[in-house]
Amino acid sequence: MSDIFQDYMSKRLGGVNMSNLKPNSGCVVTISRAAGCSTQKLARDLAIQLNGIDKKANWEVISKEVLHESAHKLEMAPEKIKEIFKTKELNIFEDIVQAFVSTDYNLEKKMRDTVVKVIHQFGVEGHKIILGRAGNIICADIENAIHIRIDASLDWRIKRIMSTKNLSKEAAAHFIETTERDRNNFRKSIKGKTVETEDFDIVINQSKFTNEEIIELIVSAIKLKKIV
Repeated sequence: MSDIFQDYMSKRLGGVNMSNLKPNSGCVVTISRAAGCSTQKLARDLAIQLNGIDKKANWEVISKEVLHESAHKLEMAPEKIKEIFKTKELNIFEDIVQAFVSTDYNLEKKMRDTVVKVIHQFGVEGHKIILGRAGNIICADIENAIHIRIDASLDWRIKRIMSTKNLSKEAAAHFIETTERDRNNFRKSIKGKTVETEDFDIVINQSKFTNEEIIELIVSAIKLKKIV
């Protein structure tokens, strides 16, 4: 798998020598969101804005579709990789037992470790906007980075899910609860603890700002940190 990973990343980086990429390379923006908030269009528009500021840069949005593609390149079924983002919460004893008796556990760990490497390498490559997938944790060692959290009140998020997914209030609340639990468990599997507000540079309430205003806030922060 290591050879497959290296081959894929070599092709992905256009033949760049990966050993020459330093851990603190890159210009990277990670965007985390609370379940019910939206970031896809926000990220695409942000990339356009950043590319307009720096004509030589080629900012790219890294989302789950790209990670699923990397899973395919690593000879994993795309539907299989989704399971690592639904990590079951185990206590320490259960975790140790699973490590000894479960081949699925070892496979899951190997996939998770590989995905972490892929995400981190995107960050090191630079000029990336990484959506979710614990990007702020995985790229925490990259100095030339800014970590954004998009949030809103639970009531606002429930109403939005009810509208976008045509769900009842109860079903929307359950969707948010389940999604947040899966995300928290995945983050804990990476960091070992629940992610806190302090793990982000900026937290923005999406219910209070338009996408254009949020982009303006992020771009201002990027300029202040001299990332571009």
